Amino acid sequence: MGIILSDIDIVNKVYERRLLRDGEMPQNPNASVLFSYWAEKRGPRKLPAWKDLDLLDIWTITPCLIVKDVIDGGMDSRNRYWGTKIVQRSGIEATGRTHRDLYKDQPLGPQMDAYVEVVKLGQPNLVHRNSSFIAGRDYIVYSSLNLPLGPTDDVVDHLICVIDYEDN
Repeated sequence: MGIILSDIDIVNKVYERRLLRDGEMPQNPNASVLFSYWAEKRGPRKLPAWKDLDLLDIWTITPCLIVKDVIDGGMDSRNRYWGTKIVQRSGIEATGRTHRDLYKDQPLGPQMDAYVEVVKLGQPNLVHRNSSFIAGRDYIVYSSLNLPLGPTDDVVDHLICVIDYEDN
């Protein structure tokens, strides 16, 4: 069961967020690749660490990846990596920029809430939405898988996210 936020539906028209259940495999192609890799790298741990990953291992999906450095316990993040397909679809090159800076003129709302949820719970979530938070891009509909990374199972210091666009 997903979270549907009625006050956001008016603005976004499309928004659903839910935690990934234990043992559940994401169905979207990019999400499936990233989740399998993440699960392999974490081994018996709850979370893999950023240092355990090599983006060259998953090069086929890197155009649709975002890697975020968590700031202030998840209250912000800095984009360490922002894939080329995301640049193309969003019209924004956001590598090196913080989330708060990037969307300073817009409500942080549901996108920030999705990242904070992953950081606070240390669990993956899935988001399905349109890009209404980017002027003139509300026609772009996508799903994202947001995964926690951490040096220990108690600390999330990075997020790795992948986008599957509806129209690829």
